[in-house]
Order: sequence, then C-alpha cells, then structure tokens
Amino acid sequence: MSGRHVALVALALFPLAALLAPAAGDPNAVDLTLRLLPPSPSHWLGSDELGRDVLTRLVHGTRVSTGAGFLAAGLSLAIGAFLGALAGSVPERVDRLIVYAVDVVQSVPPLILIVAGAAFFRPSFWTAALLIGLTGWPETARLVRAEARRVFTAPFVEAARAAGASRLRLLVRHVLPHALPPALATAPYALGAAVLAEASLSFLGLGTPPPTPSWGRALADARGTLDAWWLVVPPAAALFLFILSARLAGDALGQGKDRLS
Repeated sequence: MSGRHVALVALALFPLAALLAPAAGDPNAVDLTLRLLPPSPSHWLGSDELGRDVLTRLVHGTRVSTGAGFLAAGLSLAIGAFLGALAGSVPERVDRLIVYAVDVVQSVPPLILIVAGAAFFRPSFWTAALLIGLTGWPETARLVRAEARRVFTAPFVEAARAAGASRLRLLVRHVLPHALPPALATAPYALGAAVLAEASLSFLGLGTPPPTPSWGRALADARGTLDAWWLVVPPAAALFLFILSARLAGDALGQGKDRLS
C-alpha cells in the first residue's frame, strides 16, 4: 500500500471514530478522585483536572472537530463552486464584480473574519461551522471560474448554445460538470483548513462551548496544567495527523486527476 493510500485510509478513520464515539462512554463523567492521573491500563491516555477520561473525550471531540470541518468544507465548496461557475459564464461586467468580491474576502486572513463574525453570535457548533464555511470559499471560486471560462467557449457548449439552450441550462448541464473536478480535488485541503480553523475557534473560546469536548477545547483546557503532558499531546497529535492525512489525500487526488487529464 502506497503512502497516498495510507493517507486516504487514515483520513477515513477519523469519521469512523466519530460515528463510534457513543460506544466510548460519557465524556463528561467527573470523578475528582481520579484527577490528573497519567496514562495507565485503566485510563489509556490518563485523566484531566476533573477526573474525566482523556481518551473518551478525545474520541468524542473527534465528532465535533471533524463534523464541523466537513460541514464547513462542504459549505465553502458549494459557495465557491456556485460563484465561480457564475463568474465564468456571465457577461464581463458581472464577472468583474464577483472577482472583486473574491479579492476583498481573500485579502483578509480568514481567522480574523471568523473571529469578527463570532463576536455577533453565541458560540456553538453550528456557528463555528457556518462562519468557517462562509469565509473559506474564495480559492474554490477562483479555480471553478478559470475552468468555467475555458469550458464555456468549448465547441460542445457552443453547439448547445446554437441549439437554443439557455444560459442556465448551459451552466447546469454543461459547464458545472466539467468545471467542478478541479475544485473537488482540493476538497481535502479545504477540509484540513476547516478543522484547523474550528480548533482555533474552540481554543479561543468561540467554538463549541464546554463541557462538549473538541480538540481545540482540550488544548485550551490544558493550558493551566502544562506539566500534565497527556492533556496536550493527544489532541495536538490528533489535529496534526488529521491535517497531514488531509493534505496527503489532496496530493493523491491531485496526482490522480493529472494522470486522467
């Protein structure tokens, strides 16, 4: 099995762990007699300052972190694909307006936009996913726009236009199916970026509120007990492995697309 296949399998294991999280037990079960225990056969990753099992909270945190990441990445891809396809198939004046909007959003670091938006809403899982998705679409829009403009002048599209197909039909039936693959190949990168953004929000206290576990929340809670390394290493390792797997999976999809083109 090649490294790319390993990355794809590893990336698939995270959603699987999220689906199986209820079997891990109650992540909020408090037992102060078990405070800050190091890893042992009874608690494989130790316990936190409230005696909660770190492994259980890590598995349940996978549901929040990857769930928000998948929702946000899907939303950003949908918005970017729609605006990119629209910009690539409308008159030049409208195209310039969409490109200007893309430039404006892309000129500001996404985390600043997300934090600014979070100031107006109560922190929650859905708020985090929505804000990340609404700020992560510019790169997808650029990719789809470039491909859509190329496809819109292709002979088969010209033939459909000559046959009387409307602009909307051309967009939906002919342009989008050919303009989407480049964006879909970048989906793992968008997923990794979305999960990292969710962890950043949770670390700042703007993501899913406690006691619901997430990787970013676990790192934030560990700030007061840095001598307990088992509170820092597991969520940090999970975040690192997920982003690494996402990037390697993106590389694999990109190389596969290049071979097919």
